[in-house]
This record gives sequence, structure tokens and C-alpha cells, in this order.
Amino acid sequence: MTDDPIIIMEFDHQSRLRKVRKRLSRRGLDGFLVAGKKNIYYLCGFSGEDSWLLVTAERAILITDFRFQEQAAASLPPECEVSLRTRKSLNAKAAELCREHSLKKIGFEERHLSYGEFYRLKKSLRSRELMPVGELVEELRMIKYPEEIDLLRRSARMTTRVLSLVMKGLTPSLTELDVAGRINIALLRDGGRSAFSPIVATGLRSSQPHAVASHHSIGGGNVLLIDMGAESEAYNSDMTRTFILGDFPRKFKTIYRAVLGAQKKAIRLIRPGVTASSIDGVARRYLEERGYGSYFGHSLGHGVGLEVHERPVISSRSRDVIKKGMVFTVEPGVYIPGWGGIRIEDTVMVTEDECEILTEYPKDLESMVQKMKG
Repeated sequence: MTDDPIIIMEFDHQSRLRKVRKRLSRRGLDGFLVAGKKNIYYLCGFSGEDSWLLVTAERAILITDFRFQEQAAASLPPECEVSLRTRKSLNAKAAELCREHSLKKIGFEERHLSYGEFYRLKKSLRSRELMPVGELVEELRMIKYPEEIDLLRRSARMTTRVLSLVMKGLTPSLTELDVAGRINIALLRDGGRSAFSPIVATGLRSSQPHAVASHHSIGGGNVLLIDMGAESEAYNSDMTRTFILGDFPRKFKTIYRAVLGAQKKAIRLIRPGVTASSIDGVARRYLEERGYGSYFGHSLGHGVGLEVHERPVISSRSRDVIKKGMVFTVEPGVYIPGWGGIRIEDTVMVTEDECEILTEYPKDLESMVQKMKG
């Protein structure tokens, strides 16, 4: 089913580690313990469990155990080495390496280190200082490298192919779980997998932004909201489309066009230098002016990459500033209890002076009807 060639990607881990080391130096840190699984993958290409990465001014050391010894040997770049913890705990082995390399001031990811791990690590390190670094790696991950963008494009194409396939086979007797299952299977056949459990919500249930697929039949004449994404080679996409099997009632058309108009307004504003909060604001005001402001309760979007939800955050409270190479969603929605909900979501990439929509699937009502008819 796949239309994409196999990609064998070489990531520039040396460049990524260099950027981390510059930030450590500016903060006066001589070591950094990376505990977030996706951050470890980003810095050294290792995706195993129960492992930490210790970054110093000269070295990058993966702390893992016997279960992942072969995987680490096969996946780590030359600039990284492995240290097996044998019978030691992660924090005991990390503390041992910090003492061995005379590290005095060590950064850690407070978002990914539990209080218990932090307490035991601090106790093992004795007089050495542990300093929280916030989202140091996540901030680097906001700007995608060209090789990452290639994989994000691949993931987005897979998402649109699978939705096209699934839409052609829809019948009123299918349940939400039937549709979600078809999405999962089609993604596997296409060489990927679901980035998250597909949201398939029909009728009144579509007013729940994160509805869990159920045994409800999608029926005819009901609102049908499908939110899905593919994970391909560790990179994700995210897309939502809202349909009706049958004729579109006037109220649906009115709300749908308001949501689509809000998305178009936001997408036209996207370019380097614009604040994320202003992008959220232009879409929110558009819906407010049409009387739907109180029915749009979530942020306009979120970053997409190694995680489905990452930086930047596209919300009214966000302090992120848009830069070239960022990839994020634009997903306005209107959710009316007792009636249903409409959300339109695309994954976009910021270019030199605008943005490119990666999830190219029809959004105007007429084109969607043609897609459903196949």
C-alpha cells in the first residue's frame, strides 16, 4: 500500500550534542543527566527502556543494562559510548560515573526524573550539586533538521493515504471501534503505526474533544469526527477531519465553515517572528465574532515530532515565538453539548516566510463528499 520508498536516515547527533554542551557551558554545568526517553533518542539514537544518558564536555555515555546491550551497540553513533549498570540501579551507576569524571555541578531533567529517583541520586552524589534544567532538549527539538522534516512528511503522507482508504469504505452500520480498528490496521500495512489511539466520535459524542471510540454505530446523517496520526520511523503526524455520511444539515454547514475560516485565518498568519499566542488569538477571535467562542475550549495547536504533543505550544498563554523549521498543528474546534462537535486539524511546517501544510487532505465540504464516494 505504501507509496514511499524506505528511508535510511543518518542523523547528525554530533551537532545535537554540541548544542547541548553549549547550553551546559552557559549555565556553568559540567554534566547533564538525560532521563527523557525521546530526548535520549534525539541525542544518540537509542530507543530502549530504563536508560539514562550522561553528557559531559567531552563524552556522551549511555547508561543501560544487559537487555539493551546489543541494541545500543547497533544504534549508537561513534560519539557515544555504553556503560552497563550490571547489578547497580540507574541512579547508583549515574552517581558512580559522575564521581569518576569529577563532575561537580550536574543538570537533570526535572520533568522526567521522579522525586524518588531524584532523592536517591542526590543522596548518592553527596556534596555534588544537582541543578534542574527545564526543557533544555525539548527546546532544541522545536526546530527540525532537514532529515526530520523528511520523516515528518512521510508520516503525514501516510496519514492522508490511510484516511482516504478508510473513508471510501465507510457505511452507517460500522461502529466507532470498527473505524478505529481499520485505521490501525491500514497504518500497519502501510509500514507505520498509530501515533495515538484514533479518536472516532459520532453524533452527540463528537462534542467530546478526546472521545474514546465506542460500540456506537456511526449511522447516517450523524456528525463523524476522526482524529488520527501515523508514527513512521519514530516521527509523528496529527490530523482531524469531520464529516457526515449523507446530506449536510444547514447548522453543520454554518459551524463547519466557521471552524474552517478560523483555521485559514491562523494558517495565513504563520511565519517566522510571529508569536504563538497571536496565532491562537486570531482563530479564537474569528470564532468569537460568530458566536462560537465559548465552545472552543482548548489551545489552537501543539508541536509534533518525536512526540505527538511537544513544543511549541500554540495557545493564548504560550511564550513561544515561531521560527523556521517548527512543525505544529492548527486545530480549531467548536464543541456543543447535546449537538456535537467539529474540529479541523492539520500539521504544518514553518518555512522562510509562511507555512506548508503537511497533511494535505480535502477540507471543503464538496471535495470531502467526492473522497467518500471514492
